Amino acid sequence: MADSSRDNKTEKPTKRRLEKARKKGQVARSREVPSAAVLFGSLVVLFFFGQRVVYTLQHEIRYLLDFRLPSEIDVELVWEIFIGTGIRTGMVLFPILLSIVVFSIVGNLLQGGLVFSGESLKFKFEKLNPKNGLKRVFSKNGIVQLIKSILVVSVVAYISYQVISDHIALFPRMILMDVGKILYWIGSISFSIFIRVAVLLIVVAMADYAFQKYRFAEQLKMSKQEIKDEWKETEGDPITKGRIRRIQRQMARRRMMADVAEADVVITNPTHYAVALSYKMDSMDAPRVMAKGVGFLALKIRELAQEHDIPVVENKPLAQTLYKSVEIGQYIPGNLYKAVAEILAYIYKAKSSVYR
Repeated sequence: MADSSRDNKTEKPTKRRLEKARKKGQVARSREVPSAAVLFGSLVVLFFFGQRVVYTLQHEIRYLLDFRLPSEIDVELVWEIFIGTGIRTGMVLFPILLSIVVFSIVGNLLQGGLVFSGESLKFKFEKLNPKNGLKRVFSKNGIVQLIKSILVVSVVAYISYQVISDHIALFPRMILMDVGKILYWIGSISFSIFIRVAVLLIVVAMADYAFQKYRFAEQLKMSKQEIKDEWKETEGDPITKGRIRRIQRQMARRRMMADVAEADVVITNPTHYAVALSYKMDSMDAPRVMAKGVGFLALKIRELAQEHDIPVVENKPLAQTLYKSVEIGQYIPGNLYKAVAEILAYIYKAKSSVYR
């Protein structure tokens, strides 16, 4: 059943799914990227500052070996020697230590930016279960990590063998060299090995990051049903939204019908269209559409007009134009002023003659 559910997850993760995973601290990360960044960055720093580090350490060693202890040794003297040596050594080693921290942070930032989440810090009993631990070890990812580690160790061993083989003739002559030259050659050979290993780790890190990104996307894949459920959560259930829109239309229609009573005239098609207009000279700049409808709504507007003794005027072109070009609550456009003004003038004149 679980396999069937997994097989149904064929869709790419949505933006919301990715954001949820990020909040939990789940992003595509490779442990090889910061390792490669630290190694390569440290070698670069050593290339520029390594000679200074060696000279400083040599100086400190000579200083300590040549230092003549006084007849009486107290804690204050030992502490002074220790602090002085530590500060001078620390100052020269500080760039290297700082580079390790910086490159480690940069290596993580390049993979997914800053991610702060307390989810991974929560205590979970599942983590103490040996069965879950064995599952992780013998999972697809665990096997890939094992194979990758074996390959990396094998290649590193081969690189070391190649570099040492290139300098094999040098080792017998080291017997006749002084300590400085021996340290120089050991450092040079070691640097050659490490720089090649760093390049290898960069390649491995890029490949591993691509694999982790693919694996992360596969783990977050969604089924079509999950996408529908998520859409319902964010956008709302289509049935519920349709019901809400229907209720809103009904409420707007009721308000519109209530406004028909305030109209001064209803212009009709005569049966298909009906538009109710109101014009108050003291408060309106132009006639305004109070209600409009087609078919059944047009019939209801005419019935309400008759109930409230509102004149109904048949004008097919004007009724259609008003219905199509003017929304409810809007004033009529300037090009219709003349046609509407003639109808209103006729109605006002008819009303005034009735009241005489």
